[in-house]
Amino acid sequence: MPAGPWQVTRVLDLRADRSRLGTVHRGLDNLLASADFTQPLAPEVLRFLRARQPAAPGARPVVLRVFALAVGEDQRMSSENAEAELVADFLEPQPDSTYRVLLAVGETTRRGGLDVTKFHPANVALVLQQALAKLAATPAPAAATETLSRADALAGRGGAATQRFAIQGAAAPKRGFYRSFEEFRANAPGQPAYPFALSHVAHPGKRWAGTNEVQANYLQTDNTHLGRPVPTADLWGLSDGTEMLIVYRNRFYRLLPAADGRSYTFVGPPLFVAPGMADVAGAALLGGAVGAAIVAGAKGSATMAPYELHLATGRVVPAQEADQTDADGFSTAPAAATVYVYRRADAAKSQLVALTVTGQPAVDLPARYFAALTWPDRRQELKLCVQLGTGPETCQAFVPDFAQPTYLECVVPAGGGALVLRPVSAKEGALAVRRLQSATQTDPSDK
Repeated sequence: MPAGPWQVTRVLDLRADRSRLGTVHRGLDNLLASADFTQPLAPEVLRFLRARQPAAPGARPVVLRVFALAVGEDQRMSSENAEAELVADFLEPQPDSTYRVLLAVGETTRRGGLDVTKFHPANVALVLQQALAKLAATPAPAAATETLSRADALAGRGGAATQRFAIQGAAAPKRGFYRSFEEFRANAPGQPAYPFALSHVAHPGKRWAGTNEVQANYLQTDNTHLGRPVPTADLWGLSDGTEMLIVYRNRFYRLLPAADGRSYTFVGPPLFVAPGMADVAGAALLGGAVGAAIVAGAKGSATMAPYELHLATGRVVPAQEADQTDADGFSTAPAAATVYVYRRADAAKSQLVALTVTGQPAVDLPARYFAALTWPDRRQELKLCVQLGTGPETCQAFVPDFAQPTYLECVVPAGGGALVLRPVSAKEGALAVRRLQSATQTDPSDK
């Protein structure tokens, strides 16, 4: 980033869910896996910004508050895209301990390809770059849009958290054609070439259960314009002055304000569940491209799905991941995360390791044992500490993944020194815990 009048000196992670950045598809079977930084978001982003934006003489310090930083993958039968999203604001500390809101930003990017998981690092860097470019363009000194107390600034109140747009303050959307998301957010549509009207068409069957198809048609003006559908090309959406429609995958869907005040919702096309590459390859051998398409289509869900439109960025995402709901659409996301800390046989097998969890009294962790912990808070860090005798204490603080168990191996160095809490993959950790559990149940010395 080029030098500007501002310098980010602190990053605050104010996300509602700090357990991960999002989900990606891994392997030939396209299995969903959690994605996250290798350390907590705040130090990771601050380290990155310091490396890319060296301090300039006379630059004013600012605080970057992150309300959303997410990655995801939009998979369809014929395409795959990696997405990143950032919702944040920049605050300037004042001598009286208050903070001036300089700028609220909402950035998103999208990139397609064959294996889009590799695009996520560059996408995250890009949305941060876009936000910093807007900050650099803000003159110093700048007129504050809002002043926050220290308590409100640190707690995530005000600024981007309470930002509202013209469409939200309007009693009804203006009638017309919205050519872009920005026109929708500003409630500033253009005039259509011909009069039009909306109609609701009910469909039988499970696919459309609970919702109707919405169609937009030009009204009859002469014999050459009889019931002509409004084309979706070059349209973001439209409104008849009462209802608001979004164009998504070349069809119209009705938009409704969400209860959170930061998004709109709509019921759209069924979610596509990516098939394993082995399935598609096998079908292609038997039936060519047609066979592969049949297998891929069979992996889709049968019913229409809820989606969210994020007002800060314009990004459209499924309201819930496909693997986080049951057959009736209710959330199956776990209420608590599970963390396993285990210790293999080591040079200090006769000594006990003291394991402390978030300030609780220490418990013993012998060699060839494991401890299973639960953590209910997606916003607060879990702190784990291990210590052997009077040796140095080793600690890790993190928000564990709620989608799958987190595994840490407590390693006692053979030559002495501080213990190591080594993160391991879910596959490796689960295998190690099963082996320890089996050994404990069969070892006569433990009876």
